[in-house]
Amino acid sequence: MKINSYFSDNKGSIIVEAAFIFSFLSIITVGIIEYGSWLVMKSQVERVNYSIASIFRERNELYAKNDVFSNDDVKKIYELAKNLTYHRYDEGLCLRVEAIHFADSEVKKINLHQKLEYGSGLCKELSNSSLDKKMEFSPYSNRKRWLPLYQVSLIIPTPKGSLNNLLKGVDILPEHVSAHTILLAR
Repeated sequence: MKINSYFSDNKGSIIVEAAFIFSFLSIITVGIIEYGSWLVMKSQVERVNYSIASIFRERNELYAKNDVFSNDDVKKIYELAKNLTYHRYDEGLCLRVEAIHFADSEVKKINLHQKLEYGSGLCKELSNSSLDKKMEFSPYSNRKRWLPLYQVSLIIPTPKGSLNNLLKGVDILPEHVSAHTILLAR
């Protein structure tokens, strides 16, 4: 037997190459599925956050013209968020509501700054800027007052999947999914 015949015999090379390609394609497919499920989750969090923000926008109608919210109000909204997410993320769901109310004068001056959180400890990881830096978004209404500003933030941890830790390690997927909405009261 010649040594050259070992190097020129390639009967099993197709199987070896197919095994490498199949395993690589499997990893890519699972990664795409993981990223796709994260995008679906992000979309759901944004829809739920917008629905919750709509309740704060309509505070005058729903809460008897009371612009200031309480801990009980935030707890009820939190329960609504759990229902809107079909209770899939109950242990990690976090809701933060921030509001700025202005004094009754023509000069824009903060009268009350509220910031309430409800849910898991993920709210402390939420790194959105404070609402008082966005005061310029509040217009002066024809009722001779500055409209209150609200910011509603919802955060949910990214679910654990097969390639989730790997995708988080290379910064493709974040540790949590969050949505923020700034709005005016009507």
